[in-house]
Amino acid sequence: MLMSQQANFKISTSLTDFAPLFLDLEYVFKRLKETGVDGIELVIGIKSRWSVGKIKRLSERYALPITSVHQPIWSGLNLNFDENFVDVARELGTNKIVCHPLTRLSLQDKRMRTYLGKLARLQQEKGVEIMLENMSPQGEGLLNSLFPSGEETGDIEKLFAITKEFGLKMTIDIDHLSLARPHEESWFAKVLPHVGNIHLSSFTKTKEHLPLYMGDFKAKEFLAALERLNYKGLLTLEIFYPSLINPFSYNFADIKKSIAYAKNG
Repeated sequence: MLMSQQANFKISTSLTDFAPLFLDLEYVFKRLKETGVDGIELVIGIKSRWSVGKIKRLSERYALPITSVHQPIWSGLNLNFDENFVDVARELGTNKIVCHPLTRLSLQDKRMRTYLGKLARLQQEKGVEIMLENMSPQGEGLLNSLFPSGEETGDIEKLFAITKEFGLKMTIDIDHLSLARPHEESWFAKVLPHVGNIHLSSFTKTKEHLPLYMGDFKAKEFLAALERLNYKGLLTLEIFYPSLINPFSYNFADIKKSIAYAKNG
């Protein structure tokens, strides 16, 4: 059963360029406020990269702080490192940055280590906290087929070791883990103090990033474990159900129901 104190957890939600593609940002912020989320993780994209002033005003107007910023896709794919997204994060009032490992490479590849060194340098120079996310080699879709994740990037203990080596934090993505009860894994208590953000969503063998009340993930048990272990990092919904790319609609109802499911034991 979900412990009563867990209602005090603040839960943000991820906001990307892709869903909704064409809805006005003010409409999105207004509707997100109605879902009960406490903040937003902004995935930097074409729209947000050049709309910082507007996003900042909307964040203040609707009392939805930007709790973290996710690096742009082009940066995570190493198409353009784009250091300036860190300055965007600072302008939006957060020092929490989620980054992906580079695709196709092992964690010990020379190019990966050079990339992690760049992230460590940015962290020190800009005064931010960079949190490297675990990936899923089994990811589906066109993007994953063109830019597959390196197998080691899904290994939590190896990711833990290399982030400690470079002085980075971790983001744990529950969907990428595909574990119904990650809190029962032998590594969980050891790794958790090193985690700055947890991406919350459920999953099945064939579906990704589902609402918390669907699928295989035991969300209430997991949140109870976070309470017992005194987790102090961010919690961020990454619910892209039924589709990550959607021109005119957004999963407001699924987010609202997931928030209620998580907070109301």
